Amino acid sequence: MATILIVSGESATGQSASQHLAAKGYDVVSAASATEGLRALHGLEVDAVLFDTGVGDMSAQEFCDWLRRQSPDRNVPLLFLVSPSQRWLPGSVPLRIGRDALVSKPFRPEELEQALQPLLGAATAPPPRTLSAAGLSLDRGLFALTGEAGSVTLTPTEFRLLEYLMERPGVVVAADELLEKVWGFFPHTGSRDVVRTHMRNLRAKIRYATAGRETVRTLPRRGYRFVV
Repeated sequence: MATILIVSGESATGQSASQHLAAKGYDVVSAASATEGLRALHGLEVDAVLFDTGVGDMSAQEFCDWLRRQSPDRNVPLLFLVSPSQRWLPGSVPLRIGRDALVSKPFRPEELEQALQPLLGAATAPPPRTLSAAGLSLDRGLFALTGEAGSVTLTPTEFRLLEYLMERPGVVVAADELLEKVWGFFPHTGSRDVVRTHMRNLRAKIRYATAGRETVRTLPRRGYRFVV
C-alpha cells in the first residue's frame, strides 16, 4: 500500500488524517512541522505528502521549493489541507495542475482518500530532472538554467514560468493562462503586470545564459511563445 507523509502542527488534524488513512491500509508517517517533514524525507520513500498549511515554521510555497530541490527525481504529489478562506484565495498554495490537490478544513475523513487516489495514480511517472530545448537546459533540482554562454540560477517563480513555456515549445501561451497555471490564480483574477515583471527578469537571465539570444517572444495581445 502507498506510504503517506502527513505534515501537520495541529494534533487533532494530524491524528484524524493519520487514523483514517491507516485504517484504509495506507502506511502513514507523521511530522509535527515542515522542517521535521523534510528531514523525514531524507531517508524515506513516500508516495504522497499531506501538508497542513497551518504549520507555523514554513509556508506551503517554501515547503514545496525545499521538497523539489531535495528530491528532484521524485514526482511526489501534495494534498494541501487549507482553511476555508484559503481555498478561494488565489495563489494561496502552489498547486501543480493535475499533480496536486487541496481539501478544506475541517474535512470528512473520506474526503482525504477521494482526493489522494487520483494523485497516487498521477505520480507513477516521474519527470526527468533536466528539461532541454532550443539549446537551453533547465535543471529541476538546482533551479538552474544553462545555455551556450553559461549558467544562471532562477527564482522559484522564474523557474516555474520558464518550465511551463519550455514544456510547450512553439505554443502561444496567454498571460491569463500563466497567471492561472504558474501562479495559481483563479481565472481572470490576477494582474498581467505580474507576468510582465517576471518575464522581464527571466529574459534578462536567458540573455545572460545565451549571450543575448532571445528564446521567449512576446506576441502583442496574444501572449508568449518559447521559440525552438
